[in-house]
Amino acid sequence: MKTALNYIFLLAISSLLILGSCQQEVIEITEPEDNTVITIADSTVSTLVQNTAMRDGSSDNIIDNSSCTTIVLPITVIANGQTLIINTEDDFKLIERLFDESETDDDNVEMVFPITVILSDHTELTINTEEEFEALLSDCVEGGDDDDIECIDFVYPIEISLYDAANQVTDIITVTDDEELYNLFESLEDEDVISLNFPVSLTLADGSIVEVNNNDELEELIEDAKDDCDEDDDSDHNDDDVDDTDFIATLITGDWAISYFFDEGDGTADFQNYVFTFLEDGSASAIAGDITFAGTWATYGDDGNLELELDFGSEEPFDQIEEDWYIADFETDLIKLGDEDEEGESEEFLTFERPTEGGGGGNEPTLSDIIIEGDWSIANYTNADVDETTNYTGFSLAFSNDGTLVVTNDTQSIEGDWEESEDNGVAHLELDFGSEAPFEELGENWEVVSFTNDRIELTNANEDETTDTLVFEKL
Repeated sequence: MKTALNYIFLLAISSLLILGSCQQEVIEITEPEDNTVITIADSTVSTLVQNTAMRDGSSDNIIDNSSCTTIVLPITVIANGQTLIINTEDDFKLIERLFDESETDDDNVEMVFPITVILSDHTELTINTEEEFEALLSDCVEGGDDDDIECIDFVYPIEISLYDAANQVTDIITVTDDEELYNLFESLEDEDVISLNFPVSLTLADGSIVEVNNNDELEELIEDAKDDCDEDDDSDHNDDDVDDTDFIATLITGDWAISYFFDEGDGTADFQNYVFTFLEDGSASAIAGDITFAGTWATYGDDGNLELELDFGSEEPFDQIEEDWYIADFETDLIKLGDEDEEGESEEFLTFERPTEGGGGGNEPTLSDIIIEGDWSIANYTNADVDETTNYTGFSLAFSNDGTLVVTNDTQSIEGDWEESEDNGVAHLELDFGSEAPFEELGENWEVVSFTNDRIELTNANEDETTDTLVFEKL
């Protein structure tokens, strides 16, 4: 009996030692590292994080004249007496262009109530009258002095650990956007202790992403970045925050011709011999001999990007260039424009150059014009910097204007497809030979380096930083 009691006693002591050991292990594992703890009651980092997660209300200032509120779309407005339905932020330009029609009138926007707004703390409110809205804005600070930090943004998701008084994790919360992050910090009490689970990434105003590993790095990064951009918190909707002075000076100086137009195919020839003139008052003309088309032009800074709007009427071919073109590049004798579809993929390209002797643009042959003339040989092919030209000795290639091509030698005939395109002003030649060896290796979207009547040089950059090179020469 005594032996049994001793056994039970030893078992109890052993259990207590094991439990104590386990408890100590939990504390060591969950105790937060130095320089990652945020104490809500007294923390500069806490304030900076919450201000970075505030809602930015400056994008719709042309409607509400307030950076403290964001209007929930759609909304009906009356701008300079004209009723408009604003469905997306892209529609803000409709109001701006009404305002830009005259420099002497008093521009005015009236909102049709009720409206719904989102405040800087992400609270959503319904406002029924103009008086209610004015009262809401009575405490709004304008001119860029508000607490919202807009020049830097968190990259989500972010994990945050919550600790109890014993420095043990009580919960791990994953936040996926600014609203969740702001509301989490807003809900915490002064005595609460939390920790961001580093590393944490943030996006700067220039689009670059920076990773931080502790509170000091986070505080320093936000402090350095918070005044790094124009937060556009004023109500001057006409400034666009884009300087178009140099572009306009180039556009209105001298004559221009369309040297390249691409919309699902090369349409440059449609504008051959037309000479374009752009005047300072916003008028424009396109003249070919006795034919004149009158038009208009205007520059805009929509979304912070300089754009050129062209309108030469609805007659062909000028209806094709009636777009809001983004300005890809411009020099004294060159203007490159592009237009994107709703998915953000570039689809149309328009290039102006100075007229060639004797008339307008479209006189210089394009790659498509040259490649369909005669037969071609492969003069050089390097695959990942390895010369494999001999694999194609004796083959000739014939390109047709319907986008097909045929490769032949004494014993073999291979059919393929080709297409010329352009991406941000860079010409490309896409080839497809299916799985026919050895030509399947040439099935790439090649960048056009140069071309003449007798030689076409192409290149393709590989993910491993090697380069493929393909050169055609006229037989």
